[in-house]
Amino acid sequence: MLLAFFIARILHATGLGLYTAVIVYYELIVIAAETGSTTLLVREIGKDRSKTNTYFTHLCLIALVVSAVLAALFLGFLPLLRFNAEMTTSLRVIALAVVPGVLKTIQEGVFIAHQRLEFATYTTLIAAMAYGGLSLLLLFHGYGITSLIVVFVVVQYIMMVLYVYFINKYVAALRWEVDFSFLIQLGREVRTFAALAIFAGLFSRPEIVILSLVSTAAQVGFYSAALRVVNVWQLFPQIYMMNVFPVLSQTYLAGDAEALRILDRSIKYLLALSLPVMVGVVVAADPIVRALYGPGFQASVIPLRLLAVSIPLQALSAVLWRVLVARGQQSLVLRALAANTLAELVGGYFLISAWASLGASIISPFIFVSYVVVLALYARRDGAKLRITALGWRFAVASLAMGALILPLTRHLTLWSLVPLAATAYLGLAFVLRAFSPNDSASRQDLAARSA
Repeated sequence: MLLAFFIARILHATGLGLYTAVIVYYELIVIAAETGSTTLLVREIGKDRSKTNTYFTHLCLIALVVSAVLAALFLGFLPLLRFNAEMTTSLRVIALAVVPGVLKTIQEGVFIAHQRLEFATYTTLIAAMAYGGLSLLLLFHGYGITSLIVVFVVVQYIMMVLYVYFINKYVAALRWEVDFSFLIQLGREVRTFAALAIFAGLFSRPEIVILSLVSTAAQVGFYSAALRVVNVWQLFPQIYMMNVFPVLSQTYLAGDAEALRILDRSIKYLLALSLPVMVGVVVAADPIVRALYGPGFQASVIPLRLLAVSIPLQALSAVLWRVLVARGQQSLVLRALAANTLAELVGGYFLISAWASLGASIISPFIFVSYVVVLALYARRDGAKLRITALGWRFAVASLAMGALILPLTRHLTLWSLVPLAATAYLGLAFVLRAFSPNDSASRQDLAARSA
C-alpha cells in the first residue's frame, strides 16, 4: 500500500495503473495455479495435524505442475494482448514469480493450520521492508515499473526458501514421499477446489483486467487508487477468518451449537469494524484521496465512494464461504462464484467500455451484493443459522449517525482530525445503543484460546 502511494506521487496515475495491472495479472494466475490447495490443506490438517507432510507434499506437487503450465501458457498468449513494451516486459518478468508465489501460498496454509503464523509474519515483515525499501530507492533514482517487478520476483523466491526452513525446523519435518494412489485420489478431490480457485481468481479483480484491455493505464490508475483504500480494510476480515477457519472446521465435527456461537461472534465483530469504515470512507472520500495521493487523482473520489459499499460485503463473504467449506459444501461456493463471475465479466465489459473507471466502480459492488446474498441463501439452506441483521443493526445505526455528524466537518477539517472525531462518535453511539454485550470480552478470549 505504501509503495502504491509513492508510485502514484512519482509516476502518477499512468504508473500506478501499469503497476496495478501487472500485479493483478500475476495474482490471477497464482490464484488459479494454487488450485484451492491451501483451503483443502487447512481444512484437513486442522482436523488431523499428523497428515501435514502427506497433504503438503502431494498438494505442492500438483500446484507445481499446474503453475508451471499456466505460466508457460500465459507467456505464449501474451503477444496476442498487444500491450505496450513496458507492460509486456513487466508481465514476462513477473511470470517467473508464479511458481514461488503458489508454493508460498500453500506453505502459509501449513502455518495457518498449525496456528504458527508468527513465522509467516516474521518472513513477510522482512520481505516487505526489503521490497519496499529497494523499490523506493529505485523510484527515487528514476527507474520504472519493470525494475520494481524484478525486485518483487526475487523477494518471492527468498520468501519461499525461508518458509521451507521455518516449517521444517519449527512446525513439521518435511519428507518428499510420494504415494501415487493418494496423489490420484487427491487430484480428484481437489478438482472442485481448483475450479473454485479459478473462479475466485476471475472474481477477485476482473474489472481491472477489462480496464487494461479496453481503456488507458491512467484509468486503471484512477480506479486502483480508490480500490487500494478499500482493500486495506479487506485485510482485517481475511486475517481474522484465516485464524478462525481451523476452529470452524473442528467445531463442525464437534457439533453445530459451538459452530453457531463462533459464527455469530465473527459476523458481529467484523460488522462492528466494517460498517463505520464504509460510512467514513463515503463521507470523507475527497479528503482521503487528497491526503493519500496528492493532486491529480480527483477522478478517484466517486469510484471510492461507490467501492466503499464493498467493505462490509467483503467481511461477510469472508465468513460465509468458509462456513460452507467447513461443512464440505465447497461446490455451493463454486456455483456462486461461477454465476457472479460470468455476470461481472459480461456486465463489466459494457459498463467499463462506456464509462471506464466509473463503470468498473459500479459493477464491482453490485456483483459483490449478489455474491453475498447467494452465499447467505446457500448457507441457510445447508442449515447455518445466520443472524446478520440482528447482530449488525445497532452498528449500522451508530455508523450512519456518525456519518451525519462528521459530514459538515469534511470541508473544514483535515483527514487526520476527522478520523479521531469519527471514531470517538462511533464508539460513543455504539455504547449508547448497547451494541456490545457483556459476554463479548469472554467470547473473544475463548475464541483466541481455541485458535492458539
